[in-house]
Parts: sequence; C-alpha cells; structure tokens
Amino acid sequence: MVKRKILKAELRRYIRDTPFTRDELQRLWNRFNQMDIDGRGQLNYQETARVDELRCNPFSARIVYLFSEDGSGELTFQKFINMMSVFSGRTSRQTKAVWAFALWDFDGDDLVGPRDIKKGLHMLANADVKILEDEQDEEKDEQTDIDLEANRKKRVKKHDKTDTLTSEQMNQVLERIAEEIDPEGTGLSFDDFLSIVSRMPDFITNFRMAV
Repeated sequence: MVKRKILKAELRRYIRDTPFTRDELQRLWNRFNQMDIDGRGQLNYQETARVDELRCNPFSARIVYLFSEDGSGELTFQKFINMMSVFSGRTSRQTKAVWAFALWDFDGDDLVGPRDIKKGLHMLANADVKILEDEQDEEKDEQTDIDLEANRKKRVKKHDKTDTLTSEQMNQVLERIAEEIDPEGTGLSFDDFLSIVSRMPDFITNFRMAV
C-alpha cells in the first residue's frame, strides 16, 4: 500500500500548533508510516509500543489509551503528534504535569486517590521485576552453562533470604510509600500533585521522548 505524503497545509498547521520544526515533523511523519504496518493510517497499541521510550515504560498502555481516539488505543497521526508534543523537551513542566496527573488518575475523578496511587506504584514495582527478568534472560543467552553456574553460586552466597521481598512485604513497602505521598489518605488534587512534581528534578528528563 502506497503511503500518502504529508500535505503542505497540514505541515504548516503542525508547525504552528506543536513545538516541532519542519524537519522534526517530517521525521515523525516517516516514523509514523514505518510503524503503521498495515497502512490503515492509524496505529494500534502494538504498533505504537514500538517507540523505544514506550517499550520499557510501565505506563505505556495507559499513555496510548489517553491519547487515542475515544480511549480505543488507536492513534491517528494527529493523536500521535499530540502525544509526542507532550513528551517533547520544549514542552513546559506545567503541561507535562497535567498529563502526568491524568496518567495517575486511573478512575478519571480529577483526583489521584489512594487507589490510584497504589495502582501506579504496583505498576512501577512490577516493571522493575520485569526489567530484572529481561536482563537475566539476556545474560543467559550470552553465557555458557559453566558461567551461569558460577554466577548462580555467587548470587546465592551474596544474597541471603532476607534480601528477597515476599509479595506481602512488597505490599507493605508500597503501602508505606503511598502513605508518604498522601499522608491524609484523601487523595491528591492537581495542585498537590504539581507541588510533588516540582520537587522532582528528573521529572522533565523522564517525561520525554526523542524525535
């Protein structure tokens, strides 16, 4: 299927309405079409998840849901540009905070409540476990059986049982973190959330995707 070219009128509008330059928009257009495997003119979640920064992001499905048409998980080029604009390095901290707040407001009640916080923390914790498992799988592919056995013995010797958190212990840790974030247990308004984000120097760096 032949991919259509971006129209000049569209390009002018995107230059006006987004933080991207003409060259960056052309790269994003080419990138979008490369990911649009079936040539439908829109990306499903599996196609969008090929973006490197989403591939290892525990909130990837949530991000695509928020930016898609009616929460369908489908991204047109306009929606794709909207998503990339929010994650641009030129976008303000305030705008990024608005979308970060929406990511954590799972039930959509304009409040990051205790359940929202716990759900987000569990997603982050599970992502750390998945990353560790992936790294271990990569090690297995690169090492011989002898190397693996030697490393296994080293790990057993280095880490005793007290180093491994049980599911119950992990839940207790997450509960304590949730209490520190929201001591009153009443939830976070956007202003509360913005106050927390403003004390996070890495927030802008982490809330970013390369063009």
